[in-house]
Amino acid sequence: LCPPPPAPDRRPGRGGPEMCIRDSRSPWTLALTAAVALALAACGGPEDAAGGTEPGVHDVPEIPVQVTAPPDWERGTRDGAFLLRAPSGTGSEDFRANVVVTGKQSAQTVDEAGAATTAAVASIPGWVPDPDGQGPTTLAGLPAYRVAGTYGAAGTAVAQEIVAVRTGDGPDAWVVDLTASYAVDDADGAAQARAILESVQVAPAG
Repeated sequence: LCPPPPAPDRRPGRGGPEMCIRDSRSPWTLALTAAVALALAACGGPEDAAGGTEPGVHDVPEIPVQVTAPPDWERGTRDGAFLLRAPSGTGSEDFRANVVVTGKQSAQTVDEAGAATTAAVASIPGWVPDPDGQGPTTLAGLPAYRVAGTYGAAGTAVAQEIVAVRTGDGPDAWVVDLTASYAVDDADGAAQARAILESVQVAPAG
């Protein structure tokens, strides 16, 4: 039987990537230092890679966006959140770059979402805001809000970028949250994770 998911404040052991993700039932409340399964066969962890040599286009289940990732990045879910993760043996030995996508239909503006995120990440132990990483931006040609900073995960310095984007102006629009996490010294993982964020395609609503 598969073990239950770790508690939100439990840090993984060596080699276990760690990131902050939002509970899909309440996307703007951060689950602090939620652990991600290490092994590909672990429950709730990444399930497969796109394969081949072409980037993989992934439709995010139940959320009206799609993202494009390198063909060897693994796709899966963790605690109900859509997850993409760099392959084993790449980047930092102790932390594998990853991207998490969550969202829900909401009347919340991206500025309101960004303000809530900024307040939430301040509670992460060791969180250091990026002085240039906070504030309004654009993603997929739509208004967005970016929050970024660093924190420590099992002895590894991790950078995290959280970008909220709204799919439209109508009452049925979604606020979608994309979170990229990577070791500070993993330049390739950082570039690939950022490219996934920038690849997002949104189906406008309303």
